[in-house]
Amino acid sequence: MSPRFPRVEALLGGPLEQVTYVQLASLVGNSDAREDEDLEFKAPHYSADQAGRTELAKDVAALANGTGGVLILGLAEDRSTSIPCAVTPVELTDGKLRQIRQALASNLRPTPRIELFTKPDQLGSNQGILLIAVPRSLDAPHAIVEQTRLAYPRRNGSTTAWLTEAEIATAYRRRFEQLASRADRISRIDHDVEQAAERLEGHVFLEEGEPWLTVSLVPDIPGDMVVDHASVQRVSTQELAAIPLLGRTAATFRGSLVGARRIVLFDDRPPQYVAELHSDGSGAWAARIPMVEFSPDDSSTWPYGADTDSIVTLVLSALRHLAQHAVTRTGAAGTAALRVRLESQTPVANSMIRLPNSPRTREINLARGALVPQQMGVRVGTTAHRRAVGYAHSLLNDLADGGVGLVQAASLLISDLFQHYGLAEPAQIGRDGSIIANGWSEPERTQIATWARHVSVPVT
Repeated sequence: MSPRFPRVEALLGGPLEQVTYVQLASLVGNSDAREDEDLEFKAPHYSADQAGRTELAKDVAALANGTGGVLILGLAEDRSTSIPCAVTPVELTDGKLRQIRQALASNLRPTPRIELFTKPDQLGSNQGILLIAVPRSLDAPHAIVEQTRLAYPRRNGSTTAWLTEAEIATAYRRRFEQLASRADRISRIDHDVEQAAERLEGHVFLEEGEPWLTVSLVPDIPGDMVVDHASVQRVSTQELAAIPLLGRTAATFRGSLVGARRIVLFDDRPPQYVAELHSDGSGAWAARIPMVEFSPDDSSTWPYGADTDSIVTLVLSALRHLAQHAVTRTGAAGTAALRVRLESQTPVANSMIRLPNSPRTREINLARGALVPQQMGVRVGTTAHRRAVGYAHSLLNDLADGGVGLVQAASLLISDLFQHYGLAEPAQIGRDGSIIANGWSEPERTQIATWARHVSVPVT
């Protein structure tokens, strides 16, 4: 999914990836298509010399340092009115697009995210109109590298201004505050979803000790969803009919509640699955993970481990579900901070008689189910923990699309968790975004492989 620019899309007649050459050409003479802080026109391509690369970097950084916007190459503007006055087709070859990306990478610090959309003037043509989409960036300020100095442009209406020293300092301070704020935010929503699960559980402590797995997501660019009677009814109706768990055929959630600036979903009481969908696009899942019995190496090892098939399935499902809520309901955008936590809930032996400050729960291992039915599971990893946490970042749209990008992000996040247990990465999915069939036990293998083929995720 591409970045969204509501005003520009309304002007063009649709999302950037769907807009046609004819629609863009019709902007000529349209008084509503005036250049503004989120829209700029360029007749020819930027030259390949240093002056041209610097000019391209300036225009892209000016949008990224402001509200974001779209740079349209192939439409000339009337300088007196800032309205498109002619179509001037530009080259749309792979080489030209690569040149644009290389120019930005070598002339901007840090390099902002962009997306390029080619609109040929006819089928098979390498000439037409090029859209450079530049989302608002939380990595701002972006600086142009000019020999021995850095310069910071920003879009100001239909012109480009330069940030003052005070504005530059303010922008850097905002960047670092946002980083700290996101870390605090993801910890809070992780804690909140566990508290919600415990309230729904009614303080029932499961003797079999199934651990909690929490998966949390915080968008870098928050959205906004009104929480009122209408939205609660709409979201609840959608969610209670949805099937967010990958490879399943039945709905997951059976009930919903209203929380502070959020909607809470659960499957039962006591719950196996709980999700909180926040109004700013943040969200979290908490789920019970089944334990797998394995043959211990010695008598001191507790012979049960958290099922890694269930962990991988839950992380994939939760990330997709939370990202789709963030993108489609709240309009959140950009990248997202991700967190996963595995927390033991197994009481220690003789838990009724404990010394002060002694552990309440056992350390747990990771395990996988038997590849052959009727056999015991297998311990994976080398160490046990009461609690472990993993972190990652991903493009929000990659998660919401639910394809290869989702699997890649889940692999990074789960690897960061599993490494606490002495396991480098999950056996079930690869960092290239593939499903590794022989890494799964049944029935998960068939369920996940079926889902993967449906969404064009490679299965190896």
